[in-house]
Amino acid sequence: MKKGDIKKGLNGEIYILAKRIGRGGQAEVWKAQSKASKKYYAYKEYKHNAYNIRTNIEDLIKIGKLKDKHGKALTSVVLPITIVEGTGDALGYIMELVDLQDYTTIKKAWCGKYPSCEAICKIVKNLSQVFETLHLSYGMCYKDVNEGNIFFNPETGDIKIIDNDNIGYRDKFTIKGTSGYMAPEVVLGDKPDHNSDRFSFAVFVYRLLVGGFPFEGPYTENYCIRNNVLPDDARKIIYGTNALFVWNPADRQNSIERSPSPQHRGQVEYWGRLPSSVKDLFINTFAVNLPKDRRAERATDADWRNVFDGLEKNLVVCPRCGKVTFREPGKCFECAHLLADPVIDHRTTAQARHKVVFKVLSAGEVKKELEAYVSDEISGAQVSKHLPPGMLFKIMYNKSIQKLGIKNLSASPWTIVCADKSKKECAPGQVQILEKGMMVRIIPKTAQLNVMEVQ
Repeated sequence: MKKGDIKKGLNGEIYILAKRIGRGGQAEVWKAQSKASKKYYAYKEYKHNAYNIRTNIEDLIKIGKLKDKHGKALTSVVLPITIVEGTGDALGYIMELVDLQDYTTIKKAWCGKYPSCEAICKIVKNLSQVFETLHLSYGMCYKDVNEGNIFFNPETGDIKIIDNDNIGYRDKFTIKGTSGYMAPEVVLGDKPDHNSDRFSFAVFVYRLLVGGFPFEGPYTENYCIRNNVLPDDARKIIYGTNALFVWNPADRQNSIERSPSPQHRGQVEYWGRLPSSVKDLFINTFAVNLPKDRRAERATDADWRNVFDGLEKNLVVCPRCGKVTFREPGKCFECAHLLADPVIDHRTTAQARHKVVFKVLSAGEVKKELEAYVSDEISGAQVSKHLPPGMLFKIMYNKSIQKLGIKNLSASPWTIVCADKSKKECAPGQVQILEKGMMVRIIPKTAQLNVMEVQ
C-alpha cells in the first residue's frame, strides 16, 4: 500500500490513503480520507488471508456502537464501520480515527506521566463498564486484552479501546490472546470466554498498579534457566499447567518478596501500597480461582467496579507529596510516606452526640467543590484537631448544646444548605452548627484545598 491508493468500502464510500500510522505482523493501519465527506478515518488491511474473521467483523459492523444497559453509547470502543475488499485475498475495514494525543499506554505511563490514584479509579471503572457491557449485554468477549489496544488519559481516567476486530462470540474464532495476558486455560488450548476476559482484565490492572506480570517470579526464571528455554517457549508450563501467582498466599515458591532483582523490588514496593480490597481481587483471580474448574468464580467486572468506586470515594491527600492517594493501607501510593489518620481522630466521650466522618473525594483542583453531609448518629464521638494539611476549616465541639460545628477558616463565605433546602451564609471566622441533612458547600480559591465529604 502507498499514499494515494483508493479503497472502496462495501458501504459504497471511496477512501483515499493519506498516511501510514501503524504496522504489525498481521496488518497495516493507514489514515484514510473519505472522498465524499472529506472526513478522515483509520483503515486496517491484513497482510495475509483474513477471511476466517470476516464474519466476525461483519457482526461488529451490525452492532455499530456498543451501548450500555441504559442505552448509552460507549464512545471509548471503536468498532469497524465497513469492510473493504481488495485484489486477491486482501481484506480490510474502515473505523473511526481516534485522537490519542492526550492518551498513553501502561509502558509509557511507567516511564512518563503516571496517572493519579483518582485517575486510576476511573480507568478501572471505565474499563469494567466496557467488559460488563460486552459480556452481559452482547454475550461477547474481548479475547485479546493487552496494553497495545487499551489507551487511557492519565489526567482524566478516560479510556480508548482501538483495534477491536478481535471482539466476538466464544465459538467464533478470532484470536486467542497476547502472551502474558492469556488465562491458563486459553494457553492450554481452550477458547477465550468472559471468564478468560476477566483474567486478562486483572492482568491489565496488575500491570498498571504493580508492574511486571502476575506469574513471572523466581520459579519462572529458574524453570527457564534449568531447562534452557525462553519464557515464551515454556509458556504452557509457567502460564498454563504450573501457573503460580507471585503473591499466592498458599504457595510461596514463586514469591518475589525476597528477590534480589531491582524490577521485583519495585513490584514488591507497589504491592505493599495497595489496599487490601485490591489485593483480594488479584488473589481471587490469579490464585484461589485459577484452576479451570473454578474460573467462573473469578472476580467479575462488577467486583472491580465496586471496589474502585469505593476507593475513589475514600481518597486522601498525602501530607508529604501533596498527591491524592488511597487511604488504606496507611502508606502513600505515590511516595510511600506513612500516613497519619487522614480522617478525623474520634475519641469517646459521653458528651458528644453527633459523629462526623470525613472522606476525601479529590484534591488539588480549583473547580472541585466540598460537600459535607452529616449523619445523625448517637455515637459519643469527640473530634480532635488532627486534620489533613491545607484544610480551610476545623471541627469544633460545643459542650453547652452537645453538638459539633464547623468553623470557616477561609477568606470566603460559605453557602450552607439546610435539610429543608433553605440556604444561609457562613462568613469567614464563623462557626456553623452541623445538623442532620445539612450540606456545606465550599468553592475554594486555592488549589491546595482537600475536597472532603462528611458522612
